[in-house]
Amino acid sequence: MKKQIYKIAFLLLLIVNSCTELDLVPLDAPTTAPFISKIQFREGLNEGYRLFQWEKDESANGVDDDFQRRDALDGIKAGTISAEDGRAAGRWKDKYKGISRLISVKKQIENQNGTLSDSEAKTFLGEANFFIASFWSYLITHYGDVPFFEEELTVDEAFEIGRTNKTEILQKIYAYYDNAIANLPVSYSGFQYATKGAAMAMKARIALYMGDHEIAAEAAQDCMDLNEYALHPDYGELFLSGTKTSDELIFYIPRSDALGVNRNDNLPDFIPRIHGGWGAKQPTWELLASYECVDGLPIDESPLFDPRNPFKNRDPRCLATIVPFGSLEDGDGLLPSDGSNFMSIEYTPHPERLEVFDYNTGQMRYNHDTRSNKTFASYNGLLWKKFIDETWKAPRTAENNHIVIRYADVLLMYAESKIELDEIDASVLAAINEVRDRAYAGSNYSNPAVTTTDQAKLRYIVRNERRAEFANEGLRYMDLIRWRLAEKALTGHTYGMANIGTIIEDVVEPGLWFWGMTPQLDEDGIANFDPLVEAGLARTLNETNFPVRQYLWPIPSSDALLNPNLGQNEGY
Repeated sequence: MKKQIYKIAFLLLLIVNSCTELDLVPLDAPTTAPFISKIQFREGLNEGYRLFQWEKDESANGVDDDFQRRDALDGIKAGTISAEDGRAAGRWKDKYKGISRLISVKKQIENQNGTLSDSEAKTFLGEANFFIASFWSYLITHYGDVPFFEEELTVDEAFEIGRTNKTEILQKIYAYYDNAIANLPVSYSGFQYATKGAAMAMKARIALYMGDHEIAAEAAQDCMDLNEYALHPDYGELFLSGTKTSDELIFYIPRSDALGVNRNDNLPDFIPRIHGGWGAKQPTWELLASYECVDGLPIDESPLFDPRNPFKNRDPRCLATIVPFGSLEDGDGLLPSDGSNFMSIEYTPHPERLEVFDYNTGQMRYNHDTRSNKTFASYNGLLWKKFIDETWKAPRTAENNHIVIRYADVLLMYAESKIELDEIDASVLAAINEVRDRAYAGSNYSNPAVTTTDQAKLRYIVRNERRAEFANEGLRYMDLIRWRLAEKALTGHTYGMANIGTIIEDVVEPGLWFWGMTPQLDEDGIANFDPLVEAGLARTLNETNFPVRQYLWPIPSSDALLNPNLGQNEGY
């Protein structure tokens, strides 16, 4: 049975045009007019499905160590976030707007008098509580202690309210999710909305983010026990615009060009130059280095790793996430200068490959994606493959699902929580290996199954597994935050290829392309490329810095000035 299609043309129209005809939810405040029909309740709840309420922790320039845009820096990686930061202010405003509106809708549900059946009222109440819990979850994980309320505030109260301890708010969040779990159905026929499984999965996520591993393990287990979800058979296919539904998707917002709900975040920056894009938004070298080899070992321990062919013998998710080039496995006959078929044209950044093969015409054509031909071709030679296909080229919008949470996350949250509780048993290994088995499905390799029960080793494995599984899905940032690794992973440099004359002389001619040596990984799986730079085999693109204060975002200065009881997070 297909899961969570929050689509259906009718529903998307409601999301896009939310309540404009009936003016039930004005832009500046929640409604107080009584709802008199079921559709009014539905349209009020549709506020929770607005795409901006589910924005991910990502940006055009990258907020983590998996994503970069040429040599540009996001304020998070530059360490320059201040109380005037527009993103911090915008997310704060959006979440409080959503909470206020859903509290108003919830009050309408609780006070309705026969417009809804008892069953409808319970389901709608569960849906409202699901949204309220999710929006509070975002606030406490990003801002820490925040103003908390469960009833609509007057203007005077809004100017005087102080901040509530995040641990106290967390207990309220659990209660909201528990109500949603009790009242929401496991599935729907017809139009699709938030479900019992979505509430369980999101409860597990906030518990894990807050270090409450017992609750996280329990909620993840409950979601698994529903037997409603399963991993999509093909990892790469799951993220393409043509995959509209899957048993793996627990909660997501569909996109549709026809209805104006699409992805249009400078898509040409993701697309190779030979396809009319800019190839400017890139996976980092650190991400490429993080994928293990097919023997289950990291690149600095595996005899299978070849720095001259960095995609060779790697976890299949590496090739599904980053456009590969060079030899991929023993006996394939490919050279380091060879590329792969990406959107029907060969991709290779090799400086001597001035032409590439066009699979559409069967002819060679000018290679726009090597810096020998184009100065602004990919600075580090890498391009994203995950999510991207031919449909991104025109009209430069995309219909890929906006995935909020999927079943692989539930499995890995369960495993991580049990590892942190030191309750390691066969179920933990089974959860990790289920995700890994799917990753290797359809490849020429079998999953090098995880068998260790050592807590420290499993902690490393599950963290690296999350990085491999969820790259470019907006989850890496909060993983670094909650693991307290951001100041290490986001302080240093971004890296790329040496300047073209140097790279030909010092890298290509001696036969050292792509990486002249194997980068070493530390105990957290973070790669060190400084030796390549020192040897003249690469260059730094920019300096990154993550100050300790940025583990929490600032309270927006405009709000702090209006309400002196808010105070400010340390360091701002």
